[in-house]
Amino acid sequence: MEHNGGTTRGEYACSLVMTDPCSGWTEVRAVRNKAQVWVFDALQYSLGRIPFQVDGLHSDGGSEFINAHLERFCKERGIIFTRSRAYNKNDAPYVESKNWSMVRVYAGYRRYNTEEERRILRAMMRLVSIKHNLFIPTMKLIEKRRDGRRLRKRYSVDTPFARLLDSQKLSDAKKTRLVRMRECCNYFRLIEAIATLAKKLDRAYNNKYHPKEAA
Repeated sequence: MEHNGGTTRGEYACSLVMTDPCSGWTEVRAVRNKAQVWVFDALQYSLGRIPFQVDGLHSDGGSEFINAHLERFCKERGIIFTRSRAYNKNDAPYVESKNWSMVRVYAGYRRYNTEEERRILRAMMRLVSIKHNLFIPTMKLIEKRRDGRRLRKRYSVDTPFARLLDSQKLSDAKKTRLVRMRECCNYFRLIEAIATLAKKLDRAYNNKYHPKEAA
């Protein structure tokens, strides 16, 4: 997800969004730009934050993902790596939905290209990931059937945290760590912290163009 303010000229921050389609668990990490070195570093960070073993990665077709660096990384860890088809944006619908609810809602469409903005954005996206993974329910399709001409769908509404606790593939030790993580988080303090960072991000952005007014 690009934070370019509507123009791709020059350098600007981006957000790497990783989503598990089964549980909905999502990690968002702000990076300096789309250079392979920053994206790969954010990828490793996010993989370390995901509370289960990752067996496969599916990315878009950008060169920041399709490179020998990432291919070697996946081979060494036994991760199956696939990519979206060219000109088929809907090949990654799970991530596309998170681009709005977990990035645009909080960061907007502004251009962020300073170190201060990147630092604040990185801290805010970390808290946003915690908030949505532990507290915010998401819809998941669990049944689809044809009833005459109508296609009927049934969804479950639960948090990624709850889905992982119900999973048979997650070990008891990892579930215990998840529960402890949830117990250590206060939802209202989390919201306040995100709001504070959003104000700082707004101030840093305005300071680039109107430094006297921001001061």
